Amino acid sequence: MLDIQKRLTNSFYVLLSLPATAMGFALCVQIAALSWILNTKYGLNIEEIGFVWMAGPLAGILGQPIVGLISDKVWFWKGRRRPFILIGGTIAALMILALPNIDVINDAMGLDSIVGVALTVALSLDLAINISFNPTRSIIADVTPQGDLRTRGYTWMQTISGFFGVLAYLS
Repeated sequence: MLDIQKRLTNSFYVLLSLPATAMGFALCVQIAALSWILNTKYGLNIEEIGFVWMAGPLAGILGQPIVGLISDKVWFWKGRRRPFILIGGTIAALMILALPNIDVINDAMGLDSIVGVALTVALSLDLAINISFNPTRSIIADVTPQGDLRTRGYTWMQTISGFFGVLAYLS
């Protein structure tokens, strides 16, 4: 056990909060920007944007049960949460970069379907967030003792994640 983990300092709780904060930030950016980008940059109407937003519930229905079953029984890359956090975080970061560049992706692939590319990007982002969000939140339960210290960890996580979520909406 690391010294910082033994002492359970505020800086340790802040460090534990960062992965969940990153996933929450990605989700807030998607919520804040996706409809606006699709409407203003690509001229999609509300019905077409609705098809793209359908990706979120689909990702939850497909991703969360599968990842939940797998993540509790898997141990690789020196942990059971780390692979899901690293893979999901990487995909989420790439999809956040792809959001304002859906037209570039569409043209590079020789497609003629902004809605299809947008749906694919949104689905990939939602799946990445679904793959990573619960494992990032479970880190606190994995490394803190039950009781007030664990509650303190979740309080820090919600405070930091909420602060950066608000910043995502403002940007």
